[in-house]
Amino acid sequence: MHIPVTVGNCKISKISEQTASFKLASLFPDHLCDMNGEEDKNVELSIHSWVIKTDDDIIIIDTATGNNRNRNNIPLFHQLNTNYLENLRQAGVSPDDVTYVLLTHLHTDHVGWNTDGQEGEWQPLFPNARYICSEIELKQCKTDEKRHALYQDSILPLIKNRKLETINIQTSPVFAGILKFMPTPGHSIDHASIILQSAGEFALFTGDVMHSPVQFTHPHWNSVFCENKPLAEQSRRKAIDWCKEHDALWFSSHFPKASFGRILDAGHGQKSSIIYEEK
Repeated sequence: MHIPVTVGNCKISKISEQTASFKLASLFPDHLCDMNGEEDKNVELSIHSWVIKTDDDIIIIDTATGNNRNRNNIPLFHQLNTNYLENLRQAGVSPDDVTYVLLTHLHTDHVGWNTDGQEGEWQPLFPNARYICSEIELKQCKTDEKRHALYQDSILPLIKNRKLETINIQTSPVFAGILKFMPTPGHSIDHASIILQSAGEFALFTGDVMHSPVQFTHPHWNSVFCENKPLAEQSRRKAIDWCKEHDALWFSSHFPKASFGRILDAGHGQKSSIIYEEK
């Protein structure tokens, strides 16, 4: 089980769902010329959620893929049977106790455990939580035929139960007194990172701004999953600069192992590198 990390007055835990491996060339196909013969190198990706505990709230950032979903027979997402719920409970979290669910964007590996199958239909997994997402992301998701099943099983049940709230990411309010959305579009139309500020310390939950730490060395690399690649690169550099400026921990949605770290400059004139803070 992931040991909690402390940021200010918050305890942060990683709730694992699954891992997968991609060839470097498959993950970043537009950048083969930069790979120096490492095209076949395996890159491990993790799919997980982050849980933030304060004295008053339990907050989940993104909800992974979910079990028993029809996802066009894509092995990474289709009809999963993972231990996510058990991992959540081992972290001391009961679904009934969660007060917020914040969604960086509405892709299938970030929204699945919004709901769970109960009595033959999908219901909000976190019945007492406020679910928050981008208004623009929701509008696109509703009309995207490729995400029809996702919308039906992971989003619409929230709307029917009046649990989903949409916001303008550009003017995000502060949630639980510590969290605020920051626009980082490109991977998706209105993708957002989430800033945590507590007791003078900072963290940034970066969603899919990056898929691998290799992108710290190569911030111009866009993954095969990025929808608007020039904009994704701009957001990647913005997030790096923000973390450096605020000495903030970087919490990723897909990095392996600890999945978080602090950005350090390798030296004058050198490229950025990340140092994992493994506990």
